[in-house]
Amino acid sequence: MKPGLPSRIGKTTQRKYMDGSPMSFTVLDEIVHVPASNQKKAIYLQMLKFADDGRTEMRLCYYVLGHRGRIKGKWAFGQFAPMIRKEDFDKIISKAREKGWVT
Repeated sequence: MKPGLPSRIGKTTQRKYMDGSPMSFTVLDEIVHVPASNQKKAIYLQMLKFADDGRTEMRLCYYVLGHRGRIKGKWAFGQFAPMIRKEDFDKIISKAREKGWVT
């Protein structure tokens, strides 16, 4: 039996920017999709709010169902999770629509 999907809504995360300065953001909302072709992966689109300047960005991330060691049978956060400003995300989606990738 698979565990329930994790949620980060309302949770604040502390990280560092590439220059080493502190970063803090809260997950405002998220959209979750489990692909029919791979039930062991969950794709998330999260809306983030940054503490330093109040800006919002989106993060595309994923969880995978662990299959070894202490994470076996648990959802584990994927190693790579790009963040992107909403304006840039909109431009990418617009280009995908122009190419007929999405409607």
